[in-house]
Amino acid sequence: MSTFLQALVNGISTGGMLTLMVLGFSIIWGVMGVINFAHGEFIMLGAYMAWYANKEWDIEPLVSAIPIFFIMFIVGFILQKVLVNRVINRPHLVSLLVMFSVSIVIANAVKLIFDADFRRVQSDIQRGFWEVGGGVTVPRKGTVVLIVALIVLVALQTFLTKSRLGKSIRAAAQNREAAQIVGIDIKWVYAFTFALCIGLTAVAGALTSPIIPIFPFMGAPWTLRAFVITALSGLGSVKGAFGGAMALGLIESLVATYTPGGIGSNMGVIVAFGLLVVTLVTRPQGLFGGLRPIDATKG
Repeated sequence: MSTFLQALVNGISTGGMLTLMVLGFSIIWGVMGVINFAHGEFIMLGAYMAWYANKEWDIEPLVSAIPIFFIMFIVGFILQKVLVNRVINRPHLVSLLVMFSVSIVIANAVKLIFDADFRRVQSDIQRGFWEVGGGVTVPRKGTVVLIVALIVLVALQTFLTKSRLGKSIRAAAQNREAAQIVGIDIKWVYAFTFALCIGLTAVAGALTSPIIPIFPFMGAPWTLRAFVITALSGLGSVKGAFGGAMALGLIESLVATYTPGGIGSNMGVIVAFGLLVVTLVTRPQGLFGGLRPIDATKG
């Protein structure tokens, strides 16, 4: 029983981490119709920035995440204006290839600057665990990320449903032409959305830097996980992203725990992608619905 409870705790902890990591990917795809294949690289940049701040100035990732958000918000805004905006009305394959190229450039640039060694942030706040009885422990590092993920979820959901700009973002996702007719500045909405999501993605990297190894080519597996969760949750769905991330976290944890022979972690990934195939075939809009994605082939 304690093994099962520990697997649940680990799954929930992983789900909180995945929630924070997937939000930006899901919203960019749902609102703009752009598949951000550089998503994992922006997670990596946030992790490297947190590692550098911790190494040079002994700043906790929980603190450095704030300036990292604003720095990457500006980076995302510029990238959208200079590059993404030029391909946003073209077929999805074009934007996918552009963002894939961006991912390669970022990963190799970081490798040139920091080399390919593995790094990890040493965080006093996120170190250790709590004993809850029965041999079950709750890791602090996962709990901190889960709490931040829940705060971000509530804030983002409130922003999208209550604020004028948030409603403009939802309107642009549902019907671009109608949104333009009623006076919404689509280019501004897209630039803000992309910048916001890149900032949140970098924060995810910063907060998970004490948990996962940091290296230049760490991004691809996280991009693929984001893809799986988005397929499960539905494009642009904030609540769905939480549900999909928790489902994937629990599946990976339970499969890893109960698969014998030391191959549990690999089996978890196999099961997750098997679930992706089933979901795409049986319910392509996602298990939790979400914003209807725009058609990037229509101008």
